[in-house]
Amino acid sequence: MRSRLLLTLILLIAVIGLSLFLTLGGNKKKEPADVHLTGMAPDTISRIRIIRNGQDEIRFEKQSGQWMMQFPYQFRASDLRINTLLKLLGAHSYAQFNSKDVKLSRFLLDKPQVSIEYNGARIDFGDTSPLEDRRYVLYHDTVHIINNVLFQQLQAPAYYFFSTRLLPENATITAILLPGHAIRRHQGVWTVEPADNIRADRIVDLADAWHSADAIFISKYEDTTRHDSVRIEMEKNKAIEFEIVHGPPELILARPDIGIQYHLGETEA
Repeated sequence: MRSRLLLTLILLIAVIGLSLFLTLGGNKKKEPADVHLTGMAPDTISRIRIIRNGQDEIRFEKQSGQWMMQFPYQFRASDLRINTLLKLLGAHSYAQFNSKDVKLSRFLLDKPQVSIEYNGARIDFGDTSPLEDRRYVLYHDTVHIINNVLFQQLQAPAYYFFSTRLLPENATITAILLPGHAIRRHQGVWTVEPADNIRADRIVDLADAWHSADAIFISKYEDTTRHDSVRIEMEKNKAIEFEIVHGPPELILARPDIGIQYHLGETEA
């Protein structure tokens, strides 16, 4: 009787132990390793080059912590756009194939329409995958399948990558030349020409607004009509002249010298 009770107790303990084992991990499937497109860290990148068939290539360089477009324009780049480009480095790779074991033409990677280089390391973009919204890309000797999130942006016009700020961040404004008025700063004091009954704090607010002005988006300048203009003069930067293509509340200011126009929101306007 006692031996049967002992045997029953041992079996009960075994069943409980097996149940705990299966519940706490014995029946868990091993998760596949998370594969990234590259092993490069974004903060190690100082040069980016976009190569497109039938279009000018675009080159960026990081200078003193700030990204600048070097070609086809010399202009400050948008931090948002650059960060989006850098996210590609760590893109999740859903599948990988050795490029020597497949025909690159099958994935349209033999003659890629778009490529991007990070410090000279090249990623080619091929066709879309038939499953979900994904794309084939070639990095080193491996074909990867990644989310299709960057291909269209890489074919955008160069001005798509411009900073939307109207003035350089380090700009110190010395004069704002508006239609009919000139606002100047001399030895820290703002004056209006011709003289007008405007409070000094309103003038300071206007200068601050110009310094921080940020457009909603940038588009190509196509207007050939002559418009009034605003000229901003600065201490250590060249003066910038904007054409007033459209007045508030939908304010559009153009830079004909580089062929773009800024679209500002109602608050900025």
